Amino acid sequence: MNITATVDTATTNMIVTMLAEGSPVWFVAGMVKMRNHDVYLIGRAAGYPDKAQLRRAVWAQKNRTRVPQAQAQALAA
Repeated sequence: MNITATVDTATTNMIVTMLAEGSPVWFVAGMVKMRNHDVYLIGRAAGYPDKAQLRRAVWAQKNRTRVPQAQAQALAA
């Protein structure tokens, strides 16, 4: 089952933002009342543990820009 399909966009954005700010996975999981593993999977889909990549994902979402094709393929891997 794909966890990102069952979590709304606002929660996903909040998780990615908190991870980009440097919050540990266990802390984010407690804040959003999810399992650590699920938060980790959402973060990993956005580039976790690379904080620069997470910040780019947050920036792209806020500015509604497209993710470059190479980065989209890297995220899918």
